[in-house]
Amino acid sequence: MQKNKRNGMTKCLYASLFALTLLLQGCTPENIAGNKTGSALPNDASIEQANQLMKQGKKREAAQSYYQAAASYQPPQRERVILQAAEIAASIGDEKLTNSYLAGIPAAALDGENRGRHAYVRALLALQQNNAELALRSLPTDLNSLSPALREKVQHVRTRAQAMAGKDGNAGGNVQAALIPTAANKIAVLLPQSGALGKVSQEIMQGIQTARTSLGSAAQVQLYDLDAGGSVLQYQQAVNDGADIIVGPLDKESLAQLLTQPQILTKPILSLNYLTENRNIPGALYQFGLLPEDEASQVADFASARGQNAAVILAPDSSWGDRVSTAFRANYQRKGGQILAIQKYPDAPSSAYAENAQAALAAAQDRANMVFLAASPSQARLMRPLLEAQAPGIPVYATSHIFSGRTDPGADADLDGIIYTEIPWVIESLQAGTLNNATYPRMFALGMDAFLIAKNLPSIARNPNARVNGKTGNISVAGNRQVQRSLLFATFANGLPQPLGQ
Repeated sequence: MQKNKRNGMTKCLYASLFALTLLLQGCTPENIAGNKTGSALPNDASIEQANQLMKQGKKREAAQSYYQAAASYQPPQRERVILQAAEIAASIGDEKLTNSYLAGIPAAALDGENRGRHAYVRALLALQQNNAELALRSLPTDLNSLSPALREKVQHVRTRAQAMAGKDGNAGGNVQAALIPTAANKIAVLLPQSGALGKVSQEIMQGIQTARTSLGSAAQVQLYDLDAGGSVLQYQQAVNDGADIIVGPLDKESLAQLLTQPQILTKPILSLNYLTENRNIPGALYQFGLLPEDEASQVADFASARGQNAAVILAPDSSWGDRVSTAFRANYQRKGGQILAIQKYPDAPSSAYAENAQAALAAAQDRANMVFLAASPSQARLMRPLLEAQAPGIPVYATSHIFSGRTDPGADADLDGIIYTEIPWVIESLQAGTLNNATYPRMFALGMDAFLIAKNLPSIARNPNARVNGKTGNISVAGNRQVQRSLLFATFANGLPQPLGQ
């Protein structure tokens, strides 16, 4: 009796110690209680080795190390370590590897936390494969039975999947029937004229007026200053003044204010930003903007079409970096590409950049045939020479964010050879020698296309196959009424952008 009690206490202690050793993205090293021998694990299949591989960004190797280490444990610890390996495999979107790990877990061994973690891993894999519906269906439903750390990860996947699917968490879709204008003779523009967005808004307005003049349009355009009243008040005023279509707002906060009162939205809105996560999309809302995720997805399409199907991602450690790298990865994997390594680097210029670039390329083990670089101009100018020095000749792709929009050949010579997405207006202005005339050329182009879309919205909204050659790209409107843009590809030569292939 006393012996059984002592054995039970020992098992409980082992389980407690084991739970403490497993971290959010890995496990701690040292001698783990609960393995079948009670001694240290072999170096080539140890938790310590797996942790070190994770720190080096070698996720695939870390997953394999965890999986090998699992053999040294008794259930349920064995299954927990296998699930750790499967989670890492799922995080890099490797379906075959993930499923091979999950297949090593008997269904009878899945109870409590392990059952929830098993469901989470399947949902994570579905999300990485851009299958939001499957991700939402796969997630565990009883969150109360999960540990706080796992519960947080489940909620994170749920939020991302809902945003990807355009859902608000319910079973059905949340896109209301479209409100299609019958005419576009009177266009109201909701923009601030001062403050942080004042100068940007003025550039957009100049683009709108330029497009109206160049098209010879008789449409009236009236500006409503958001500094003189909130977006709801100014929207109502524009409608009372007889506006057919409202263009704007630009900032998400003002757009969110409008969407809190969908009952007042009696005229179509062409917003200049996107705000659809976890909310109903009113029938009046059409969304337009320079979405970085669109550009990252197009880079994935372009590189895949060129047969470059093994990539390394370098992105700043920021929310913007996460958004852009996630969009690239999702579309690249959907096209059959393999992400060999994802390396974050400091958001501010740092001496660590060389180490970051080296770690990313080392993790790829000479198998990469392209690099996707998410970066600002200052970051790209530092990163590009480092990549060229460590992997000469490897193609480097980026979005338009690497170019400030103003020519500076001396500084931008370090960008030579990068292939990136660019809007037609920047290329046209470069060739005409007028690019530096605008402070924010892409915002100017956004204004031009905002007028073009608004003026043609009565016909565009009724024709799902309609395409418009705009200044920000080749424009179409998706079923959820988000404006989509297909951009050009450019490269740098002697510090100046030029169309790719010329």
